[in-house]
Amino acid sequence: MKHKLRKSSSIVLASLLAVAMVGCSSSNNSSASTPKTDASDPAWKEAQTTPFGAYPETVTYSVGQVATSYSALAGTPYEKDNATNNVWTRYFKDKLNIQNTTSFESNDGTDYSQKVSMAIVSGEIPDLMVVPDYATLQQLYENDLIADLTEVYENTASDRIKEIYDSYGGRVLDSAKFDGKLMAIPTTEISHGPGILWLRKDWMDKLGLAEPKSMADVENIIKQFVEKDPGGNGAGKTLGLVVDNENVAGVSGGQFSFNNIFSLYGAYPKQWIDDGSGKAVYGSVQPEMKPALTKLSEMYKNNLIDRQFAVRTGDDRKALLTSGKSGSFMDNWWGSWTVADTLKLNPEAEWVSYVAPQSEDGSLTMFTGNPSSSYLVVRKGFEHPELAAKLVSVQYDYQRYQEKDEKALKEFEDYKSMNVGGSPLAINIDYYDAFYRNVDIMKEALETGDTSKLTSNEDLTAYNSYKKFLDSKKNGETPDSNAWAGYTSSITTASLVKASNIKEVNPLFFGSTSSMTLKWPTLTKMELEMYLKIITGEQTPDAFDKFVESWNKTGGEVITKEVNEAIATK
Repeated sequence: MKHKLRKSSSIVLASLLAVAMVGCSSSNNSSASTPKTDASDPAWKEAQTTPFGAYPETVTYSVGQVATSYSALAGTPYEKDNATNNVWTRYFKDKLNIQNTTSFESNDGTDYSQKVSMAIVSGEIPDLMVVPDYATLQQLYENDLIADLTEVYENTASDRIKEIYDSYGGRVLDSAKFDGKLMAIPTTEISHGPGILWLRKDWMDKLGLAEPKSMADVENIIKQFVEKDPGGNGAGKTLGLVVDNENVAGVSGGQFSFNNIFSLYGAYPKQWIDDGSGKAVYGSVQPEMKPALTKLSEMYKNNLIDRQFAVRTGDDRKALLTSGKSGSFMDNWWGSWTVADTLKLNPEAEWVSYVAPQSEDGSLTMFTGNPSSSYLVVRKGFEHPELAAKLVSVQYDYQRYQEKDEKALKEFEDYKSMNVGGSPLAINIDYYDAFYRNVDIMKEALETGDTSKLTSNEDLTAYNSYKKFLDSKKNGETPDSNAWAGYTSSITTASLVKASNIKEVNPLFFGSTSSMTLKWPTLTKMELEMYLKIITGEQTPDAFDKFVESWNKTGGEVITKEVNEAIATK
């Protein structure tokens, strides 16, 4: 989150300036033409107060949206599809009698953020658009440019949409509330789960090693891999843990990171955590960091961490694992996709996931990620603010869980198979525990062949893929590597996580402050250098104390004060 924040800091600043200018000078808009609403007409009333009710006349709305590439549809029945006529817009037209017009389209990321800023400064705000950060949402609210969606959500969002938001315990909806008013439909970031240790099980079996639980178990397994060379790389050529040199820790769901080792010591780098009194402190400068860094420096010294990790690229890291140079890395529940190519190079290789290292009580503690990183807003003055709640209800409830029309589902499946999106809404709304929520139901269906308990259309599609994998395995065929990766992440590892004792630490703050824009890049660079120098032995762990002192003097103390002020005013 912080990395994303830094990358987009200039865009955020531009957005804030743009909003301020609009707030002072203009309230023009780009409203699409819509039919006049007759409040006394029962048909209009039903459409405006129900999630799936169609409008009696077509309602047209303008939208700013992330661009979709339709080139993959060439040669198919959909080759003439575009932003206003595709599988999603036709579906919305059929279900709700609505039609989008495009105010702007742009690639996701920086380009999209710039388009949002330009729309705001021009005073031509679309009827609906997704703003990419909390700072822009806040400024739109403070300048009275967006609609209050409190009643819209209560009256029009479907029961399942409300159930989904409830699964976050209020954290997501609260992030879009100002003065008690819901000012946006927030996107949801499902739990990334705890960090997962991935090991070569075929190597462990060759060496007679049991599955790991404690930190000592983890160190022993990696030591045996490095010293006894079960992969036959040659003496001294098998490497320890593969690690990301830019994100050593602190990214939720981080790939190749040490999150689990830091949390074992009660350290949560890069997170604004509760100090026990309700005050936010920056995890990277807390005392718990030092023993964790000491452990990592010992592991590096003992060859339990790739000695060249500080200069590896992303391609290097993946190649070390798929080629069998290393048999260990820390990732997340979908880490099987990282090493899926191993099966193409060595069908005998067996990667297995573990929830480790665990504390003495058998638990593993993780920090949770930002529950919401973008927000669907409605222009103040748009005649149909309820459209935001209806759109998300149709897309993330009806189409996903209730649609039974095979022709409609076939079109969506065709789009998915060609990796084409098309929805005007570039957000996602799903349960917090989505990745393991229905794993037991799926396993039962795979065992019995009875799919009647599967709840979503996506589950039915996944079932067919998992069934194909299990059948190929049963028949002694070499499984497709992608099918293996999908089953291993969504069934094997999801089951493992669901059955484990996972504790969560919820950070208090994910936003930005005024001083962060200028000072955060320098502080981040200081922090990364500290990790690399201490772990690789260039500096002793005592250098951490000097880092904390410098971090506070270079702006960290001021930013910590601003973060707590921002929390207090929320």
